[in-house]
Amino acid sequence: MLLLTGMCTLSVAQVTIQPALPSVGLVQKDQLWNLSVINSSTKAYECRLELVLRDRLTGQEIITASTGIFSLQPGARQLNVNALSPIMYNYIAPGTDNKLQGLLPAGMYTACYTLASTATKEADLAQECVSFDTEPLSPPMLIFPADSSLLDIAPKQFSWTPPTPAGMFDRLHYEVLIVEINEGQKANEAIQQNLPFYNDDNVFTNMLNYSSATTNFEKDKWYAWQVIAKDDRNYAGKSETWVFKIKDKIPDSIPPESYADAKPYYSGKKYFFTNSVRFSFFNPYIEKKLDYSIVQVSTRKKLLHLPEIKMSKGLNQLAIDTKSIRGLQVNEQYVLEIYNLGTATYFINFSIKE
Repeated sequence: MLLLTGMCTLSVAQVTIQPALPSVGLVQKDQLWNLSVINSSTKAYECRLELVLRDRLTGQEIITASTGIFSLQPGARQLNVNALSPIMYNYIAPGTDNKLQGLLPAGMYTACYTLASTATKEADLAQECVSFDTEPLSPPMLIFPADSSLLDIAPKQFSWTPPTPAGMFDRLHYEVLIVEINEGQKANEAIQQNLPFYNDDNVFTNMLNYSSATTNFEKDKWYAWQVIAKDDRNYAGKSETWVFKIKDKIPDSIPPESYADAKPYYSGKKYFFTNSVRFSFFNPYIEKKLDYSIVQVSTRKKLLHLPEIKMSKGLNQLAIDTKSIRGLQVNEQYVLEIYNLGTATYFINFSIKE
C-alpha cells in the first residue's frame, strides 16, 4: 500500500509544491512529476523542477533529475511529465536506468522536489519531500501442497504463483518457510513463533524441489508453510499460510454410534462417514443455533444451504444426514468448522465413503 507523508516544506517566495502521487501501491516513473505548484505572490518566475529519489531504508540516492525551464505565473498550475519536458535523469545506482523505465520496483522511497528559479539572484522558490511505499497488487499465492492436505507421501515439490505485476520486479526471489505446528497452535502462530523446520531464502523460481536429503517430514504431524517474495533486498509481499500432513495410515470409518470429537485445532485425525456426519463437542453456554460451515479442501469453498442445527448446553452428539448436505461428494476431503463455542474455531476433517 502506498503511504504519503509530507516531510518538509520550504517556501521563500510564497510558492508551494503539492505532489499528487496515487494512493495505490503501483507508481510509474512518469507519475513522479504529477504535482501542482501554487504561486501566491504577484510575480512570475522562470524556473525548473529538480528531483532526488532515495531508498528510505538505506538513504541511498537512486536517481536525480532536472526538468526543462517553464514559466510559473501567479496562481495554481498543474504539472506533469509532458509539461516539464525535456527531463534529464542521472541514475546513481548501476542498472537503475533499466529498472525505472516503467513501474518503480517494490520498495520504500522518499522523493524530494526543489523548485529553482533560473535567475541567479533568486533563492530556491520551494522544497517538498514525500515518502511512499510501493507493493504489488497481488502477493505470491500458494498452489501445492493444497491447504489442509492429507498426503499419502511427503511432498517432493512446493509451488506458488509469483506476485503481480511482474514489471515492478527486477531481482525477484523467494524465502520458503516451513514449520511444525504444535498441539493447540494455529498455523499463523506456528509461522511466527516456532523455529523453522525448513528455511531457504534464495529460491529464484516459483517452485521448490524438496530434496530427499533434506530433513524428512514426520508422518501424522501437521506442518505450516509460507512464501515471502523479495525484490533484491526489498519486501515484495507474502502468501497466506497453508498447512499439510503426511498420513501415517488410512483410518477405518469410525464405528457405528461413535462421534468425531471436534477440537479447537487441527488434531491430525481424519474421519470417514457414510450416511451421516457425526460429531461431538462440549458447549458451556446456553442452548442456541449452531454456527458452522463445511469447507471442501480442494477448492476452499464453503457448501451452501446447510441444515439448521440447534445445540444444547453441555455435551452435544450431533448427526447430519449426508443427503441433507447439498454438494457433498464421495471421497472428497472436507473440514467442518464450528464458530460459536467461544473465541476458538473447532474442527473435524472428514470424507464420505460409499
